[in-house]
Amino acid sequence: MVEIVTGALIGYRLVKDAKFVLSIAAYVKNYQGYNSEDNKQDDRAMRNWIMESTNGLRTHAMNLMETGYRNDDDNLEREAKMMIDNLDLFKNEVNLASTKEAQSVWTKVSDDDFDNLVEFDLKVVEGIGQVKKIMAELEIEVTSDGENKTKLLGEAKSGITTARNHFIERMQYVGGFK
Repeated sequence: MVEIVTGALIGYRLVKDAKFVLSIAAYVKNYQGYNSEDNKQDDRAMRNWIMESTNGLRTHAMNLMETGYRNDDDNLEREAKMMIDNLDLFKNEVNLASTKEAQSVWTKVSDDDFDNLVEFDLKVVEGIGQVKKIMAELEIEVTSDGENKTKLLGEAKSGITTARNHFIERMQYVGGFK
């Protein structure tokens, strides 16, 4: 009988599924899966990456809003403005999470809790990555007056909301460490 090992010893603890950590590390520089002595580093790296990424998404939405304005497309302009508002709310939630109590809760957390947190991080990272692809495709679709514009607008708005909700769930999970 052959047993397949999906975990890996990374640093000082066994990570349940190392491919999650590697997937996140492809996006977030210096991400170690909450594997260092100071686990706040990974939390900080995640929040910084989210802030930078939402700024990029906001730029896409601003471009769409400007295109809607130039082309006298009120619907596109309104939809882009709604995306900007949702991205601003997302950024505010990330900022609030980073300025909460400075006490360290990270030393009280089990390896299983860290593994679950890695899974939350992966949902957020993949969600934002997917929205980034949709937004780039949407900008091309809008400039070429393509027929998928409405579908992509809906997917982008839905993706932003989903990623934001995953982040909220993540922060509620972290809040439960206290």
